[in-house]
Amino acid sequence: MKFLHAADLHLDTPFQGLSGLTPALQERLVTAPLRALSRLVDLAVAEQVDFVLLVGDLFDQQGQSVQAQAALMTALARLNTASIPVLLSFGNHDFQADLSRWHFPANVHVFGPQVTTATLTTVAQERVAISGFSYAQRWVTTDPVDDYPVKATGVDYQIGTLHGQIGVAGDHYAPFNVSELLTKHYDYWALGHIHQRQTLNSQPPIVYAGNTQGRHRGETGAKGCLIVNSQADQTLQPVFHALTDIEWADWTPTLTSPEPMSRSHIVHQLADQLSLKMVTGLKLVTITLPASLQLSAMAELALNQGPF
Repeated sequence: MKFLHAADLHLDTPFQGLSGLTPALQERLVTAPLRALSRLVDLAVAEQVDFVLLVGDLFDQQGQSVQAQAALMTALARLNTASIPVLLSFGNHDFQADLSRWHFPANVHVFGPQVTTATLTTVAQERVAISGFSYAQRWVTTDPVDDYPVKATGVDYQIGTLHGQIGVAGDHYAPFNVSELLTKHYDYWALGHIHQRQTLNSQPPIVYAGNTQGRHRGETGAKGCLIVNSQADQTLQPVFHALTDIEWADWTPTLTSPEPMSRSHIVHQLADQLSLKMVTGLKLVTITLPASLQLSAMAELALNQGPF
């Protein structure tokens, strides 16, 4: 068995707070989540996955642009053409009080506001049960795990999808704890909501896939999805795949003499080092100058007056 686990696509992310970008770069950034989604479909088709899980926050907000809706529908239709089932849920950003307004392709199963379970059969004739729910309002303050059934008999694998975070009842985002997830005896928990890819438990895997595109300078590094493969012992093993060529990065350069350094010396060294360091894809880099750096009087004046 092989499946794709993704979450937090955040289509329609506005990328606010950026200034000084050219129109072409601004357009490339705004459309980056759409390109990541297209690459997700390319990957699913190339890997011939048995199904795709999209675990909440497909959109950045409850209302969506025509462009974002069209991108999602195109992606789902492509997966339908490839005969790949999709099981999706809505999260706290794109919560849906009325799912009846959506008309998805036949390959799509949408989880409703209560936890339900869908069962499918893979090409290799493995029976897989997948449980999950969507947000009907912005906050889900009760622990939803009690509503998930224990692993069903007669299935080869059971997977839980959950858009939430570790917490206690009263927290806003479907609070849960790892120990209670383990009591369900599932083979995999596909998590969404936290944008940093991380593993809460190795076996069975309880995993956040992270988001598919960094949305601001605090979301650094490669973003993408997980391809999850079954092993000979029937355990499941997730492997990360990057989906976007736009990354946010933090960087503190190593600057050499002369000291105190002039503006031109700093700029030349930054340019030389960046050309060697940032060799793949487009990166939006936050540069932090070393605290020990001594600036010449003119360089310090230029720094105080505005962008370097």
